[in-house]
Amino acid sequence: MLFLNTALASWTELRHDTILYAKQTYFLGAPQIQEEKPVEGYVEPVPEFYARMLALTKMAHNGLAEMEVLDEQSDKDFTTLENTLEKLLEISIKELEDKELTDAEYKFIRNFGQNISPMLENVDIKSQSSILVADVHTGPGGSVLEEGTGKLDLMIVAYKQPDGRIVLGTGPVMSYYEFWQPSGERLTDEEWRKMLNDNPPERPEWVSSFRV
Repeated sequence: MLFLNTALASWTELRHDTILYAKQTYFLGAPQIQEEKPVEGYVEPVPEFYARMLALTKMAHNGLAEMEVLDEQSDKDFTTLENTLEKLLEISIKELEDKELTDAEYKFIRNFGQNISPMLENVDIKSQSSILVADVHTGPGGSVLEEGTGKLDLMIVAYKQPDGRIVLGTGPVMSYYEFWQPSGERLTDEEWRKMLNDNPPERPEWVSSFRV
């Protein structure tokens, strides 16, 4: 910084001595800064998952249709799910290939909840909850291993745009719990929800690698 101070002081003296001869610089106006296109959404790019889910959905749809056990609404719900998975598959592949999404694809992401809401209208409200529990293993000493899901967490993810920008995105992600419980006290979903509110167990240690 001393060198910078000395250089600028010397330059000032030089400009003072040559002020009648040196051409002065002029402000020509603020440069035109190109406005960055706002980021409107992102799909987690796991095309293999979407492809497998799509195949299973089509198989179930076709099988139940052949058995003639689908009512009109269920048939529509299957079609909606198939279309949704197809779009998720297309978008995730484009993201992995660093291709810019279209306005229609961004609109699909923005309206995702609205697009799938008709499929949930006939589902019981309790069945839509993310909070549930199941005992999956009986251990020695009369204890059972409980696996539970809790309230949704908010995940923050850094990802790259086709133009090279690194941006942050946020979205819900399921929470996971794993704990031992006496076999005589196996939890129902209602009891698990109460435990979560009153005295929730610790998350598995490995979750701390990405959760703060």
